[in-house]
Amino acid sequence: MKKVCLTIFAASAMLFSAQNLTAQEVAQTQVEVEETEVQRAQDDFTQIEVQELPAAVQEAVERDYAGATIAEAYVKEHEGAQKFKLKLTTANGEEQELYADAEGNWIDKDKK
Repeated sequence: MKKVCLTIFAASAMLFSAQNLTAQEVAQTQVEVEETEVQRAQDDFTQIEVQELPAAVQEAVERDYAGATIAEAYVKEHEGAQKFKLKLTTANGEEQELYADAEGNWIDKDKK
């Protein structure tokens, strides 16, 4: 009788501990998704195709960052003007994030 009781106790303990682990994993995944959504909401930039960038912005990259390629491009309306966020891969493989206006002028990140 003792063995039956111990077996039932051990089985129920394993069952409850497995349920708790699953619940913790789901909660952690939900937090990661929420953090990503908050970051996107604060950014307010919308991703666009690199070909959609104004010629002045593309020329500024070629002029000031020779050999770099634009990996991603984003746009947002700010005070009636378009602002662009660019993610570049430089000639030596480094990644950079830059901000420009529609005329190809660089914008300080803090003033975006």
